[in-house]
Amino acid sequence: MSSGMIGWWMLIVLVGSVLGQNEVDTTENDIPQEEDQDEASWFQIDDEDGELTVPELITKYGYRVESHAVISSDGYMLTVFRIAPRQPPEKSQYPVLMVHGLMTSAADYVITGPNNSLAYLLADRGYEVWLANMRGTRYSKGHTSITPDSPEYWDFSWHEMGYYDLPAIIDYIRATSNVSKVHYVGHSQGTTVYFVMSSSRPEYNEKIALMTALSPAVILKRIRSPIGRLTLDLVESLKQLLQALEIYDVFAYNKNYHQLAKSICPKEEKESICYRLVSQICGPNPDAYDRKLMLAFLGHAPAGASVKQLMHFIQLNRSGLFRRYDYGKKGNLQTYSNWKPPSYNLTAASAPVLIYYALNDWLVHPRDVQQFARKLPRVVGLNPVGDKQFNHLDFITAKTAREQLYDKLMPVLDGFND
Repeated sequence: MSSGMIGWWMLIVLVGSVLGQNEVDTTENDIPQEEDQDEASWFQIDDEDGELTVPELITKYGYRVESHAVISSDGYMLTVFRIAPRQPPEKSQYPVLMVHGLMTSAADYVITGPNNSLAYLLADRGYEVWLANMRGTRYSKGHTSITPDSPEYWDFSWHEMGYYDLPAIIDYIRATSNVSKVHYVGHSQGTTVYFVMSSSRPEYNEKIALMTALSPAVILKRIRSPIGRLTLDLVESLKQLLQALEIYDVFAYNKNYHQLAKSICPKEEKESICYRLVSQICGPNPDAYDRKLMLAFLGHAPAGASVKQLMHFIQLNRSGLFRRYDYGKKGNLQTYSNWKPPSYNLTAASAPVLIYYALNDWLVHPRDVQQFARKLPRVVGLNPVGDKQFNHLDFITAKTAREQLYDKLMPVLDGFND
């Protein structure tokens, strides 16, 4: 059985669990009531945006884009997109590296279109913007010596992304742009991989002007999502099934996902499965949800992940600790010379960190963020988003993301250009 078929099977399980949930009231009174939302959208986007590649999207909206190839020290071939500044900055500014979350891609930061997407807003402000695509995702599935068809290729978690991918990308940007530092913006897993790097390779802290962490997925003890909790309950059975079938990756990018989304979540349907799925996973926020945008987003996600990557996140929840991958006592002794995996030393993450979190985030609980922030030596801001209904995905897709978040963080970023 292929990983694609496993992805379909898992999707069916998730949809079934949504249809069986009663914890989120999705009656019409709670669903956005805008007239003719099937024909219009809060965002300046088109139906075709879910079918275009990221470079095609960026070009469509009038920005100059380049594709760059970066090779990590362990041989993974990564694609990074560069958006040129829309206008010359008034003063010298460091480039901004933006890193996506789990099972997504660089599309996260451009999918809401001009005047709304954070990447475009930064380019409008005179910043050079670099959009990463982490190993194993749609745009970064190459390797210098092994193929994605081999189990060896998928023998990574987000640890390797932080330890190998990010340093390679940061050094490439510094050399290409002739700068000493970069700004870093990460959402969810994009923060996880950063704190792997900054704690395991602390020399890179000197290369970061400001780290902006959006919903940092580092401590994950208090997951509120019913689907997240269901996954935790089923993890051992799922793990055994995947091992028996020799499946090492899940939810690889497939254009058929987009076609499925359009079939089961038509724009004219207010109480769609897609809305209910997002609500059950990320937290309900009907006023910020845009049906047309969600279909475009689902043309780019899921973009792929390794099974080991997912299991590592599940281990974070079960242990309550930010630490290396747990191979079991025997495997840990062979790998770490200790029966427990080592914890990441967050006190070594010395670059300035600006944190934003959401009160209605059902994956990353506010208390977990606050606990995590206390472990860092240089937090310059720990800010809840003002909208109390803001959820985990709203950092990327909310109608109110610019007002509630982007317009607030960009002036702070300006202040760290030395």
